Amino acid sequence: MSIRELTANMSATVLIVDDDPGARLLIGTALEMAGFRVTTAADGASALDEFRARPVDCVILDVVMPGMSGFDVCSALRLLPECVHLPILMQTSLDDMESVNRAYEAGATDFSSKGINPMLLAQRVKFLVRAKQTQDQLRESEARIRYLAYYDPLTALPNRARLLQILEQHVAWATPRHRGIALLMLDVENFSRINDTQGQAVGDALLKEIANRLQFCVRDTHKPDEKPGNVDSQEINDWVARTGADEFALALPGVATVDAAQLVARRVQLALERPFAFAQQEIPLSASIGVTLFPGDAANAEALLKNAEAAMHHAKKSGQTGVEFFKKSISARAAKHLSLEADLRKALERQEFSLHYQPRLALSDLRVEAVEALLRWHHPQRGFVSPDEFVPLAEQSGLIVEIGDWVLREACAQARRWRDAGAPKRQVAVNVSGVQFRDGSLVRRVSNAIDLAGIDSRTIELEFTEGALIEYSSAVNKAVKSLKDLGVATALDDFGTGYSSMSYLRHFPIDTLKIDRIFVRDIASKKAGNAPLVDAIIAMAKSLGLATVAEGVETDAQWQYLRDRDATQVQGFLFCRPLATADLERWHADWLHSHQMRIESVA
Repeated sequence: MSIRELTANMSATVLIVDDDPGARLLIGTALEMAGFRVTTAADGASALDEFRARPVDCVILDVVMPGMSGFDVCSALRLLPECVHLPILMQTSLDDMESVNRAYEAGATDFSSKGINPMLLAQRVKFLVRAKQTQDQLRESEARIRYLAYYDPLTALPNRARLLQILEQHVAWATPRHRGIALLMLDVENFSRINDTQGQAVGDALLKEIANRLQFCVRDTHKPDEKPGNVDSQEINDWVARTGADEFALALPGVATVDAAQLVARRVQLALERPFAFAQQEIPLSASIGVTLFPGDAANAEALLKNAEAAMHHAKKSGQTGVEFFKKSISARAAKHLSLEADLRKALERQEFSLHYQPRLALSDLRVEAVEALLRWHHPQRGFVSPDEFVPLAEQSGLIVEIGDWVLREACAQARRWRDAGAPKRQVAVNVSGVQFRDGSLVRRVSNAIDLAGIDSRTIELEFTEGALIEYSSAVNKAVKSLKDLGVATALDDFGTGYSSMSYLRHFPIDTLKIDRIFVRDIASKKAGNAPLVDAIIAMAKSLGLATVAEGVETDAQWQYLRDRDATQVQGFLFCRPLATADLERWHADWLHSHQMRIESVA
């Protein structure tokens, strides 16, 4: 016997039930030699008392005994909850098939004759115990899978799938009673930034505390291990659920009016406004809350859930944390949103994306030094879909990661095609979303795209916005340093529109600042309100050793102003709109012949 087998057997206890003391001794000795713990009973009543006091892992049960027969004892054991899966081996000197069938009908697991060699019997028991242990492990695994299908393992709250079941039960309860239901969906603002800057451990602790506070905002909650089932009409309760990474829901049966739902929403806001203390820091939180009511807004659980989510997203999109009640206009927007998202998910597969390129020109001689790759989507029915419309949707849905991979691969492949065609050396700038930094895989994805194309990593520049820098500062900082080691240049796009400062720039080893078009627009006008700001950005970049790219240059006067301030590059409609590759090549051929004359006429 191996050590593992002996250890497993020693942790198992066998109950021997037999009115013959000699049989009990003989079988017990064999089982103990096999490593089992043994307990005995001389009759059926004693066996039941023994099992209730100390449940065992297997029972060896004699059939013929005074008082209760083995058949009766077996049937009684099977009625006990702890005995549903217990292996019961029945023994008898009777050798008729009727006794065997009766034993199995009573619930026996196995059957043997009374004269079997005790050592062989011990091996048989060993098999039964092992089978039970394996089945117990499978049942535990299945129970865990069922739990994970309906509950969030971090907070122990119901998940979205369980919430839908709960709402279906609430609707079934409310409909015949003409009662209402309120559903609140909330999105915790800036949670991803807290998770990135403070670490996942703090983020997880924060989510648990949020879950705890939300449960104090409702009238009653079910225990997290309660199984899905029918709701007793007398036991209808409020529920709190976690429906997403930083999203929660409150289901409130019996709450039928806007005012009543507003009171709960306000209670939630106050609960989150109290600072959360972690690692000697206080973290304030706020949330965007969407509210919908049954039956006024929706007739079933699924529609109720969709309405609440649509109202929540509308509240979030408004830019102000607050409470938004569902309206039909929101439903129309949500339907359009879902339709566009469904098409967006198919766009890659259907090859509906393309890249256009806009040149960036050196201020000194207007030579094309770089091109910015810009994503375009042409839908077969919708036609051209504006990036302002589909890029935010791609970010919200997470599709931007897959789409961003395609952009990286295509931009790198185009850089290789230009190189192989002998085109003048130019850098290719690719825009990346803050969402692409979130999981820490961006550097690997960039490296794979460069290796696949077989190009110099210095050919590629990644552009990201101030918003990404601020929201995902920790992930961005780590990625930018790794990109620097890889040889990939980085640029901070739309600089000046956010809240970053020189202190940010000192800690992020970026190469270029891109001055947003809104600051370039009036620099050469009579008002020139943004001219001092543009001057300051250029001066600051110089002091940090950074290049500058002015976006949105549309007039000769703007170009002349930027050239006098010694910006590094310009980009805008004055020189070239974003073009498809073939059109860009034609433009560049013309530009090479004409731009010198243009410089001389403006100078």
